[in-house]
Amino acid sequence: MVLRLIFSEQPLWKILIFCQLYSAVSRHSVIASNCDDGHDVFAKVKENSLMGTFIANLSFNAQPSSSNHLHLKLSGKDADWFYLEGRTIRLNSTSTRIIDREIHGSVLTASVRCYEHKALQAEHRILVEVLNENDNKPEFLQRSVQPLQLSELTAVNSVVFTVQATDADGDTLTYVIDETSPDARYFRVDLPNSGKVVLNKPLDYEIKTQLRLTLYAVETNTNEHYNTTATIIINVIDGDDQYPQFQPCTLLSANHSNRICANPLYTANITENEQDIVLDFFPGPIQAVDGDEGLRTPVKYTILSGADNGRFVIDSNSGEVRLTRRVENRLLIPTLRLRVMAAQTDDPLKYAVATVLVRVLAENRFPPQFSRSTYHGFVSERANPASLVMTYGNKLLILEATDQDFTEGFNPRQQYSLNSQHNSSQLFYITQEGLLIAKTSLLHPGHKYFLEVLHKTKTLHDLKKYYFSLSTSIFYIQFNVLITFSLYLFVHFL
Repeated sequence: MVLRLIFSEQPLWKILIFCQLYSAVSRHSVIASNCDDGHDVFAKVKENSLMGTFIANLSFNAQPSSSNHLHLKLSGKDADWFYLEGRTIRLNSTSTRIIDREIHGSVLTASVRCYEHKALQAEHRILVEVLNENDNKPEFLQRSVQPLQLSELTAVNSVVFTVQATDADGDTLTYVIDETSPDARYFRVDLPNSGKVVLNKPLDYEIKTQLRLTLYAVETNTNEHYNTTATIIINVIDGDDQYPQFQPCTLLSANHSNRICANPLYTANITENEQDIVLDFFPGPIQAVDGDEGLRTPVKYTILSGADNGRFVIDSNSGEVRLTRRVENRLLIPTLRLRVMAAQTDDPLKYAVATVLVRVLAENRFPPQFSRSTYHGFVSERANPASLVMTYGNKLLILEATDQDFTEGFNPRQQYSLNSQHNSSQLFYITQEGLLIAKTSLLHPGHKYFLEVLHKTKTLHDLKKYYFSLSTSIFYIQFNVLITFSLYLFVHFL
């Protein structure tokens, strides 16, 4: 009745099309396909899952078999990650080929095709989400943990460098300083998630030129709290924060963090009427160095006071001081005092000042002389371990030298000694009064000993030396007076 009403009002061609469509639908409804009822697959699997892990079941009407001519086939980009076990999809992995979200991606895609009598009847998509597992430790970016250089003048509380680490699993990381690392006290991390390292205390190149800092990158949102470490080397660069220091430097404090030098007092001796000479100073030549060991900026020398109208001039580069005009009367001018400044060439405001004391001594015109060049002495065997050496007439052997530069030839600062190059010197001792003492217990009767006695005449600082040989030739050397002579000793029994 309904069809009669519809067809009575439609053109013939529409009626024919409707009948054809109705016939096709009716035929498929009657003959059902084994590939029917299939649908797309949406599943999940954990990364690192084992071979054969269940993925999903396909919802086709029948199991694939040769009897029903049903055949299923996997295809698509990631099809090799799966295999079919009947209508079940399982994971296809091995011990050497494991699904890794960070490598293979978060979604695997494939498709399953259903064939009947070798004819494709249906195709459905397979979408498998790979679930993340915490299977990766953090790793520092190498560019952020390379050795670096910091000036010792870097301000405290400033960010000096930033470290950065990544976690393939996307976990949240925090950065922590290893407090047991040698130089942890120099740094701190104020914002643990930022990786920004802050200078915590001043650097000092003169105390420490290299620092080592160990940091951790730690997972904070996982149960495992995986972490990694990196050690960063910080090379401290010298900054211009020290003043010149005259040498030798005498530290006022043993605390190297407060290195302050006491400038030495330089002393030198000149004699009356000497001129055009270079002064020889004690404890060493005038020399100043930049306190910044890593910079060692050159210094210039200047006489601030005491030059005495050009009597003294100083080499601005070497610090050498020259006497250009003589002192005629030491009684009127017994000492001269100079103040020498050493200033950095690049910053004259960085300077140091030292005091120089020059003593004027009387001219040494005469060398000391012994009354004779050869002495003979005798030692008698005694029970005592030591005894005085005698000479002819059973008199004490007394060695005396005179110096005509002193009243009545007596120099109160004279000294006697034995030349240690002679083995016999170990068997005797000489007093400063010229008495010779023998170690009797070590001497051999009838043996002859040869000694060489040195006489040294000293002024305030060993002004001059003179040498006498057996032939009484004179050798002149500055700053001390030295006499040698031969002494023959005989040991006999009384």
